[in-house]
Amino acid sequence: MFNIVSRTQAVILRSIGETLAIIQQQTGITPRHVRNLYTEAQQRGWEPGILLKIEHVQNRDHCGRKKKITPAVEQAVMDAVTKDQYGREKTLVQLSLQFSISS
Repeated sequence: MFNIVSRTQAVILRSIGETLAIIQQQTGITPRHVRNLYTEAQQRGWEPGILLKIEHVQNRDHCGRKKKITPAVEQAVMDAVTKDQYGREKTLVQLSLQFSISS
C-alpha cells in the first residue's frame, strides 16, 4: 500500500490533468490504482477544485482476521500473568494451554 501523501499527490495530479504515466513516475502508483483512488475520492464527497481532505484518500477499513480472544479472556490472561502464585511470569505456551488459545 502507498502512504497517505503519495495517494493525495496522485489524486491532486490527476485532478489538474497530469497524465497517468507521469503520475506513476512521480509516485510509483500504477495508473489503474490512480484511477481507483480518484474515483473513490469523488465518491467520498471530494470535487476537483475543492480542498482534498484525508478522509477522501485514506484506506478504507478491511475485514481482516477477527479476534479470537474476547475482552473477558484477555483480562483473565492479564490477571494470570500478574497474579502468578510464584511471582514469575508464565510463558506463552503455559498461557495458551491454560486458556485454550493457539500461540
